[in-house]
Amino acid sequence: MNPKIIEECIALSLAAKIKFPEVISRLQAEGVERYLCDLVGLRVHYYSTKGGCCTLSLAYKAAPVALHFDAAAVKKSVASSQKGEITYVQFLDQIIAAGCAHYEVYITGKKVIYFGRDGNQHVELFPGIRD
Repeated sequence: MNPKIIEECIALSLAAKIKFPEVISRLQAEGVERYLCDLVGLRVHYYSTKGGCCTLSLAYKAAPVALHFDAAAVKKSVASSQKGEITYVQFLDQIIAAGCAHYEVYITGKKVIYFGRDGNQHVELFPGIRD
């Protein structure tokens, strides 16, 4: 894994210059199998298919995570993001307001799991994947 390329993905996402599918493609090319985005600590932990780990800061000014986890609001934000109606920063703002404390992206598993402060969660499959 090349931390500079991963850092570039974060910066381009925050600047609304690339979208989730391109991020996934770039990370996969770097050997990333999954990552965890901590919205409280503003850190992203990337895990390699070879067992390594890389932790980077998320240069984003976050509001405090809401106490109650609203899975329906998270689902709505995901749908808006997938349709290109909101930017990544707007997406982060919305899921934090919906009580998402962190989310994990499983590139090889093709899903994202959003977690509330109390352990409640919502699972989203990558677009085009059925249960």
